[in-house]
Amino acid sequence: MSTDERLGRIESEIGVLQTDVSHLKADVSVLKADVSVLKADVSELKKGQAEIKTTLSQVMQLLARIDGRLDEQRATINALIPVRLAAVPSAAE
Repeated sequence: MSTDERLGRIESEIGVLQTDVSHLKADVSVLKADVSVLKADVSELKKGQAEIKTTLSQVMQLLARIDGRLDEQRATINALIPVRLAAVPSAAE
């Protein structure tokens, strides 16, 4: 292989490498843009998660209040049962 042939081959390979590097740069640019979008999405998800946690906490507090009120109602009903039963006339009367 002559020197000119070697130089031609090297120049060709350099051209291929330059093209490959150009494609890699373009791919990296796309990846950077994708990562930027993903960062924004993650940020929104974190905000949504915080809102859900707050809402869930409020719901749990309300359920605890409801449970307490139900316990009060049960206690009232259970206390009234003997009174009501005592007020029912017996069958013998």
